[in-house]
Amino acid sequence: MPNTPDFDDDYINELKSQGPEEDVLTATVADRDEALAEARIQAVQQDIAAKKAIRSKTYITSEIPVRPCTADCPHRGTCKDFISGRVEDKDLCKPELRKIKKWQVAFRKGNLDELKDDVGAVAGALAVQLVRLLEAVNTDGAVVETTKFVAGHSYNEKMAHPALTAASKLAKDLGIDLTNFLMTPKAVKENGPQVQVNIGISQDEVHARFAARFAKPDKVIDVEVSPTKGDDS
Repeated sequence: MPNTPDFDDDYINELKSQGPEEDVLTATVADRDEALAEARIQAVQQDIAAKKAIRSKTYITSEIPVRPCTADCPHRGTCKDFISGRVEDKDLCKPELRKIKKWQVAFRKGNLDELKDDVGAVAGALAVQLVRLLEAVNTDGAVVETTKFVAGHSYNEKMAHPALTAASKLAKDLGIDLTNFLMTPKAVKENGPQVQVNIGISQDEVHARFAARFAKPDKVIDVEVSPTKGDDS
């Protein structure tokens, strides 16, 4: 057996009776495991947040087609982001980023009504360009003369104004269809005449007015209409 020191019983009892020192911190195994688990959770959460920030930054700078802020921008002198210092030279254009973010959120949530103002502004701008194309045709004429070259020789050729083709395509893109607006002879013939009905007159009077308005010239129909409340005609 190994040699062990001899301790008297009084010394051992004295050690047992002493409590822990005041400046010594004590912790159980359960407390240590709980603190370790909490630290691990916080570390994982911080790592996830950092990865999200990196992905967001990479997406914004590499995949969204946003131009940088430069002196060539015509809106730089009135841009609140640039004037306030939120955007510096060569930074990505914050107004464009906000616009793209607005569309992303609208499509993600399905709230497309929030985009009606933006779509209306684009449609209005296209309508203005359509009018300018037609003005160019009126100025230059529907037929213009262009110079072409073949085998080193040039010749003049008359052709339809290119703005006509561009205007026609732009009108289709805007959904401008004269048939839908009943503005073609065929559409008027198929849909019949439009009749304005005044509220407050009887059905017989409506029929009488309709017959009088669309009667043939050689057939005169005398219609006697009594005044009725609400009839402003």
